[in-house]
Amino acid sequence: MERISPEAIKVWRISEAIAAAVVLLSALGSLLLSLFVWDWLPWWISLIISGFFLYGCIFQIWLFPALKYKYFRYEVLEDEIKIHSGIWIKKRLSVPLFRVQNIDTHVGPLMRRFGLKSITLRTSAEKIVIPELEADRADGLRNDIRALINENTRRAI
Repeated sequence: MERISPEAIKVWRISEAIAAAVVLLSALGSLLLSLFVWDWLPWWISLIISGFFLYGCIFQIWLFPALKYKYFRYEVLEDEIKIHSGIWIKKRLSVPLFRVQNIDTHVGPLMRRFGLKSITLRTSAEKIVIPELEADRADGLRNDIRALINENTRRAI
């Protein structure tokens, strides 16, 4: 089984930090409102809530991206794609190639900065994502999957 790019950890941490900044600013805003505007909400309750948000953000930014990277694996076989993922709840997915209807790549601004792409495989029932691969590796893998699908289709006819 293959791993995704180690740069994925950086991309995930930066995107989680952006989301955490928004959450922490709203928690700080509620703390300031409880200190100066709201008389019905004691300041210490807002402080406790802000502390929980800060604690959660630390886990979300530092721990979860590393664990997500550690437990994500994929493998492209001749007739199927296997994906293993999940931190606490392990998910094993096996998608037959003849079910794949569409193959896309996705590049976000952070991913472009680090030279990464994601591959999205769509079947009639679900969307399967192989996240944060190096750009040339993602393009090659997309072409390999497309060639395997075409070869399997020719064999079936």
